[in-house]
Amino acid sequence: MLLSTAYLPPIQYVALLYKYGSAKIEIWEHYKKQTYRNRATILSANGPLDLIMPLEKDAGSKTLLKDVRIAYHDRWNAEHWNAICSAYNSSPYFEYYKEDFERFFTQQFSFLIDYNLELLNCILQLLHIQCDCSFTNDFTKPDTQSDDFRYSISPKIRPLIDTPRYTQVFEDKFDFVPNLSILDLLCNEGPEAKEYLKQLF
Repeated sequence: MLLSTAYLPPIQYVALLYKYGSAKIEIWEHYKKQTYRNRATILSANGPLDLIMPLEKDAGSKTLLKDVRIAYHDRWNAEHWNAICSAYNSSPYFEYYKEDFERFFTQQFSFLIDYNLELLNCILQLLHIQCDCSFTNDFTKPDTQSDDFRYSISPKIRPLIDTPRYTQVFEDKFDFVPNLSILDLLCNEGPEAKEYLKQLF
């Protein structure tokens, strides 16, 4: 299976990893803006909130993803962590997972792909999902294999699957918001998140 890299990926992304048990993460494509590669969506007290990781200025459309560096000049990591704490502090399982995630917002990583892969491995470990994720060795042209999800999982495209309702923080204020970051599912469902993912494909 082929996937793009993703920052705190959406639920459908992790469900695919659970289904396939292994994945190649594309690093030889050119960087694409407005994707999950450096963006995640959580549910805040004001509704869905996009957390966008800033990248160094040379991360343009001609830059290979493997060379994209994370920018830290505006303290986005502290802002993202504060937003996550504010959104999920009252969820049933946030305190249980808090320490596992906090280090990703206090340490600095140079490259986007390294940050995302280490964060993804942490998520899979918390979910007790065995999945072998590694980087691609070269670029595979689109539409050459059926299990290529690099471009079909996108904030601009309707999700591949419908995510059934589960209890969310702020559900007294908003209707159920599907396919948020896996962080939303983990904080609200805890150990049951794995069973939830199992039913999706």
